[in-house]
Amino acid sequence: MRSPAPLPPAAENTHLLEITLISAQGLKAPSTATTLRRLKTYAVVWIDPNTKLKTRIDTTGAQNPTWNDKFIFRVTSEFLAGDTSAVTIDIFAVGVLKDQFLGSVRLLLSNVLSPSSEVGAPAFAAVQIRRPSGRFHGILNVGATVIDGCGLELLAGVSAIGYRDLMGMNPRRKKHSRGISDVSSGSESCGGDSVDFSDGTESTGSTTSSSSASTSTVLRELNGFGQREMAGKKGVILCGPGFLNKTVHIRST
Repeated sequence: MRSPAPLPPAAENTHLLEITLISAQGLKAPSTATTLRRLKTYAVVWIDPNTKLKTRIDTTGAQNPTWNDKFIFRVTSEFLAGDTSAVTIDIFAVGVLKDQFLGSVRLLLSNVLSPSSEVGAPAFAAVQIRRPSGRFHGILNVGATVIDGCGLELLAGVSAIGYRDLMGMNPRRKKHSRGISDVSSGSESCGGDSVDFSDGTESTGSTTSSSSASTSTVLRELNGFGQREMAGKKGVILCGPGFLNKTVHIRST
């Protein structure tokens, strides 16, 4: 049964949940993979299955990809407090005719974010990846941060968006599906399912350039908020394969 989408009934009751897909280790290549073709992978992250966001394609890491992609989801206070509230991450390998599903992670927010955590304080986890067979194989490194949505009016109509979409870095856009975009980097296309990146508005190159001023304002607000929250604190940014050295718990989905 599909769980209700955690979309805001009222602006004052919402928060911005930032999810960072850092990297993965020990992915199992699909049985159809050949030794002549390097494994290229990407991840799809979602809370509401109607709004899915995609990372760039990692072309160099093979079974140990690094994405370092950030995504923002607008969620309610009730969703954050729920014991079963989760973020789903599906990992795919780029195929010639069809992309191959490698595994999935269901990240329970209650296992990552503590109710006593301060707003803006980052939390990290290393989560086991469940393969289509049901067995666990590989680790996904992920970060989560809750940002208070107050003062970010320019994101009021956005339910989910990626940072690279926010900065207008998408090299390619799909024009025929409402709210659909390909957030893969480079010129390579992949055969995975289409994903909705934001608020259902048409996304084209022209709208990206015409909205650059608004985008810059949003980024300044986000950066300013983070600086205020972390003022006087010692913060460490964790990314890439070295993240595992900082991980305390390995959780299964």
